[in-house]
Amino acid sequence: MKLLLYPLILLLAVVSITAEEHVDFGTPPWQPLGQYTHNAIRESSGIVASRQFEGVYWTLNDSGNPSTLYATKRNGALIKEIEIRGTRNIDWEALAIDDKGHLWIGDIGNNSRMRIDLNVTVVKEPDPYTETEAHVIAKYPYRYPERKVDAEGLFIADGIPYIVTKEQSSAILFRFPTMTAGSKQILERVGEFEEARLVTGAGISPDGKKLAVCTYNALWVYHNDAGDISQMIQSKPWVLQHNFQGEAICFEGYNLYLTNEARDVYSLPQFWYEKQLQLPPKDTQSAISLLTQKGTEGVNIESYRDAGIDIDGGHVALNANVSDASVHQVMDVPYRNLYKISAVLTRGPEYGQVELTVNGTKVGDAYDCYNSERIAGTLVAFGEVPLNQGKNQIVLKSIGKSTLSTGHKVGVDSYQVLHASPFVKRYMILGPFLKAADTFLPAASTQNSRNLDQTYTGAEEKTIRWREASTRPSGMLDFRSNIGMMAGVVGYAVSYVYAPEDMDTVLLLGSDETVKVWLNGTEIHRKRTYRRITPDADTIPCKLKAGWNEVLCSVEQNSWTWGLYLRFADADGVLKYSAVRDSD
Repeated sequence: MKLLLYPLILLLAVVSITAEEHVDFGTPPWQPLGQYTHNAIRESSGIVASRQFEGVYWTLNDSGNPSTLYATKRNGALIKEIEIRGTRNIDWEALAIDDKGHLWIGDIGNNSRMRIDLNVTVVKEPDPYTETEAHVIAKYPYRYPERKVDAEGLFIADGIPYIVTKEQSSAILFRFPTMTAGSKQILERVGEFEEARLVTGAGISPDGKKLAVCTYNALWVYHNDAGDISQMIQSKPWVLQHNFQGEAICFEGYNLYLTNEARDVYSLPQFWYEKQLQLPPKDTQSAISLLTQKGTEGVNIESYRDAGIDIDGGHVALNANVSDASVHQVMDVPYRNLYKISAVLTRGPEYGQVELTVNGTKVGDAYDCYNSERIAGTLVAFGEVPLNQGKNQIVLKSIGKSTLSTGHKVGVDSYQVLHASPFVKRYMILGPFLKAADTFLPAASTQNSRNLDQTYTGAEEKTIRWREASTRPSGMLDFRSNIGMMAGVVGYAVSYVYAPEDMDTVLLLGSDETVKVWLNGTEIHRKRTYRRITPDADTIPCKLKAGWNEVLCSVEQNSWTWGLYLRFADADGVLKYSAVRDSD
């Protein structure tokens, strides 16, 4: 998880002319272009762009919500709520559109793999400016030919609904064999998608030659000039990694429009996904938003289009013909730690070399921004550096041309500052226990080792014991892969941290979901939450004693992911971790 250090002040050392005008170049593809502000749109699970009403986008919520469609503007602002008469929202997970003025609602979610009432429902697309309800004109119940699966992707091609499964091992495409309303159909298997997995949304271009599917952190665009879908899904797709947490996707022309359960909306240009350009993180600190002064020489604010890149957004530009131009910023850090500092930069023929210094010390290597074509959004990680509590001086400076570049220009879009202290990588874990019956209590011991050979009675009356587990390379402890996939349970993880002396520090923690933490037997953190896991979501000031310290966490499981990230602020690299308490 990104940590923005605040207050973050950007000063330009080269210029001193006040910028009175408000600069708004729009948002680049990696930033949300808007958000659903209407309270009733809680979790956008399906999205389509209207083919009848220009500038209108339809979305819906998933299970536990009313049977309602929402017409919005492109930026997510509500136009109208439309009540759907004649059906119920069991688990609406997708929305599709055809060329005949129909919206297709996919009641296709099946997390439990137990549903027998899956269906696709059709309504005539209402006029969002004059109507308040729409009536079901057809309902198409179905089942799969073999086992029951979950699905969240739906699109219409030649009047036929296609459904994309959401499974860990593969994404399978099914279609309706006939269109007989009211009669349960056994779907036909079209084929397996090349590469795509865990699909959360799908959309097809109006000409049927491009098919996009998305997941929480990636999207695939399959393409075939003949529009043969069975061949299309087995061809090599354009692939983009992202951090949009995508839940739904559709085409707007040939551009892509995405939404997520955090209520954000995004637009991705056709050339971006066709070139498979890397997307920088969405949550970075904009250089323009921090700029309080604008100059006429050396430094200026520039839109990407003025820089020759056909996207919205802009950057702070250091002039191509002025060497030694620099951007200074002062970061006020809440606590001392090791941080990874990156910048989102522009590249092109006239762009030169840039270096970063922190408190007068160069960080990492200089970066060459030359590229044969102009590209925005390149994330450059300069390196890791300890930042002190309080103010730290950050300077990004143009240091001249590279061998091929025609100038010294530097374009700074934004900055990213991340915790860089190492994660705990080894734990002893125990579970699962049923939440309602969990009577296991942490022992309050600061001197003696926990008895890791003790056995317990866990869920389903099974005998369980502590066992060692490693995290993923990212640092996440995956309870599901180590304990099992159950809902309504709790798991425990214990690790030990050695400090050379008594020290004040900060525990950085991420969990999915509700979490409790005990340090040396004393509870120091409790958070009841339902969230997707990200590192460093919780910051907990604490004190480590000299020697070995026990950290015990309990994490509840209610949905898909079940995990834990844990580390301590360690600017000087003096802490060490172990799954068991070693001798001092």
